[in-house]
Amino acid sequence: MKILGISELDNDAGACALIYGKVAAAANEERFSRIKQHAGFPFRAIEWISKTTGLSPNDFDGIAIAKPEVDEEIRLVRKPVQEYQWNGERRSSFLEKKLTQAAFRYYRFPKHKRSVLQLNAQLESWIRQTGVDRSRIYRVDHHRAHALSAQVASGFDPCLAVTCDGQGAGVTGTVWQGEGRLLAPIQKTYLPHSMGNFYAAATKALGFTPNRHEGKVTGLAAYAKSTEEDLAFLRRLAWAEGGDYFAPCVYGAYPGIRGFLNQAGKERFAATFQKVLEETLAGWVRFHVETTQSKKVVLSGGVFANVKLNQRIAEIDGVEEVFIFPGMADGGLGHGAAIGWDRDHGLNESIPGIDHIFWGPEPTSTECARAIEDAGLAASRPGDLSQETASLLSQGKVIAVCRGPLEFGPRALGHRSILYQTTDPTVNDWLNVKLRRTEFMPFAPVTRMEDAASCYPNLTSKSTARFMTLTTDCSKEMSEKCPAVVHVDGTARPQLIERETDPFYYDVLSQYQEETGFPCLINTSFNLHEEPIVATAADAVRAAREAGLDYLVLGDYLVRVGG
Repeated sequence: MKILGISELDNDAGACALIYGKVAAAANEERFSRIKQHAGFPFRAIEWISKTTGLSPNDFDGIAIAKPEVDEEIRLVRKPVQEYQWNGERRSSFLEKKLTQAAFRYYRFPKHKRSVLQLNAQLESWIRQTGVDRSRIYRVDHHRAHALSAQVASGFDPCLAVTCDGQGAGVTGTVWQGEGRLLAPIQKTYLPHSMGNFYAAATKALGFTPNRHEGKVTGLAAYAKSTEEDLAFLRRLAWAEGGDYFAPCVYGAYPGIRGFLNQAGKERFAATFQKVLEETLAGWVRFHVETTQSKKVVLSGGVFANVKLNQRIAEIDGVEEVFIFPGMADGGLGHGAAIGWDRDHGLNESIPGIDHIFWGPEPTSTECARAIEDAGLAASRPGDLSQETASLLSQGKVIAVCRGPLEFGPRALGHRSILYQTTDPTVNDWLNVKLRRTEFMPFAPVTRMEDAASCYPNLTSKSTARFMTLTTDCSKEMSEKCPAVVHVDGTARPQLIERETDPFYYDVLSQYQEETGFPCLINTSFNLHEEPIVATAADAVRAAREAGLDYLVLGDYLVRVGG
């Protein structure tokens, strides 16, 4: 069957075509609009999917969207907050409870309603433009779509599926038992409890943008240790108990959170939020791992973009392996929605686990040549492009790569990456300046799968490490040889690669390692600060020039930019 899956529309909209159990194409709207985390209907992404697959929206057997009907969505978000027993909450003050209720009633609810109405208007516009029969739009629950993505992509059977985010249809976290084609619900957490909102409060207090810059908080957290007094303050705002987690009064506690920041300083503040997030959610997951005796855990939802949290879950006793869906935030929901349609219509198509997410558009040779010519740059087409690239990297050149199909999700995994050697720890300063970024976490390393044991001795979740979705402890040799990618806490966020999945990328690293003796390269996403990852050849040439990089691998071309 041919299914078009459409994500939630309010944050990083995207779409996915699932054809006879295989992803034929998937991309997020931001890559086409060039608006980071594009909120709205993914008109351009669907247009590209139709062009790529040769299928108009009406040619698909089903159209699934991870979003309820308008009235139902508004009701689902309001109901749990309105029915919550605020008087029974003992950890929060009277003022915090009243401020939280007021924040929901006078700010969050009206803002959410406006968003729902605006986004639905865009959906209706697309239905009118395409002539799609409205009755063909099939709704899949937000958190079920997250869980299905993780269950199916992992290839784990059986597994415990866990989701956690800011909220989706009033739900902020779920636990499911997955076996075969079944996904049975175990537990749900509703608003006002939201660990996504909890961590977003720290992001906002630090002056960053909530739901976008949480990674900066995670990186900053490694530079300090929490005191018991710090932890006591935040453990009052978020905790796990009896197979559930609780965070009822984050909004009302925000003035106190700001006061805590002023008292503790940025590093200790971030460290405390990270610690309590890890304690709360690892404790929640641990309870269900022990109850179900699950050995494999799959994760999805925006909170699981937190790579340090994912490491803590992987370290839970009894857990043999974790898998985090690479498009873990709402931008990946189109994938889960398509699978939900398949499951609910009783089909028997086999949907295998994934070994890559190169599902997006690919620049043609003609497009590459035109972009190079328009920019007036010098370029060649080496007979052995991987060897030439590796040689330049060994000479200390910074090289961007734009070749092959675009990655799905937030991570660049070699097709839209910037590569550099890992021996210079100052790179985290000067390269970030070139890219106009402010980061507190070092760049991530790319490592061959066969070198994983010597570089990351405690890493058990190698399948998900292919997608750069968790941190792990580094060996002494790794820390000494590759200081640019090892954080102050001795961890790294690796991408493991195999030749079968990406021959060019693998050969570059192998040949670099042969020349230098170093097992890793820096891989950071190819984009300027606050821009989406580059998609087209023209995007790549512009970004490489503005950043003043040395070389650009563009398709089969090696372009001299500034080196």
